[in-house]
Amino acid sequence: MFQTLPSGFVNHDAEPSGDSNGADDGGDEPQRVDHADAATYLASITADADRIAAAWEVGPPSAPVTACPGWTLRDLLVHTGAVHRWATHAIVHASPPDGGLSSAPDDGAELGVWLREGANALVDALDDLDPDGETWHPFPIERRGWVWARRQAIETMLHRFDAETAVGSTSTLRPDLAVVGVHECLEVGYPRATTRDGLSYPGASLHIHCTDDELPAGWGEWLLRVVGGDYVLTTEHAKGDAALRGRAEDVLLVLMGRRDRDVLDVVGDDAAAAAWLELPAW
Repeated sequence: MFQTLPSGFVNHDAEPSGDSNGADDGGDEPQRVDHADAATYLASITADADRIAAAWEVGPPSAPVTACPGWTLRDLLVHTGAVHRWATHAIVHASPPDGGLSSAPDDGAELGVWLREGANALVDALDDLDPDGETWHPFPIERRGWVWARRQAIETMLHRFDAETAVGSTSTLRPDLAVVGVHECLEVGYPRATTRDGLSYPGASLHIHCTDDELPAGWGEWLLRVVGGDYVLTTEHAKGDAALRGRAEDVLLVLMGRRDRDVLDVVGDDAAAAAWLELPAW
């Protein structure tokens, strides 16, 4: 079954509805996968900021960032540090900043320190924020504290991947956080981008299935469709007009434009899958 909800909201109580594109995963009941616990997010932000700074120390500063055309490694660090400071101000003051934030140092030797300082201040602000309490943020989803923690953890994780890849290091994503990132993209990114750009959702439905063995039962499956003109996202084991199957890391990186879509298996209507993947993720 499903429930039609406004764009960007999810029915977390959907029931399994039979085979999903011919595959049977045992009929496990779906679980809430929209966000992890606060401690996981805070630890991830700290660790990933450290790894971005470590990549900076490897360099070179001019290393191109493939996922962000025209950006260098330095641009990536400046962006990430600025995002952390912007979010910290918004969390503490419940409003967007109006200038006055710390600028990145010109001295490259200090840039890693600056990045870590911003991440630490962000983590402190998030640690003081009630995950279920009211807050301000600019995203099309309920204004609760947990949204900030999830957004900053996924943002920092993806830019850590970008930084490590830019300097030629092997970089991977935690499967559980990659699933959370996929969910955030489908729940917030698609509605945000389609509204901003005046785009329409595809008419065909899409099932997404993360195949990692280590994921908890019920994690990593979604059905995307349009019902009565509304975008409906459900976490369920169900059949769509097309299906995308692959590791959670690959699914997230494809959605976010960091990996070629051929790393995923497409089942069913290839054109339907392509239409969803052509939507901007953010």
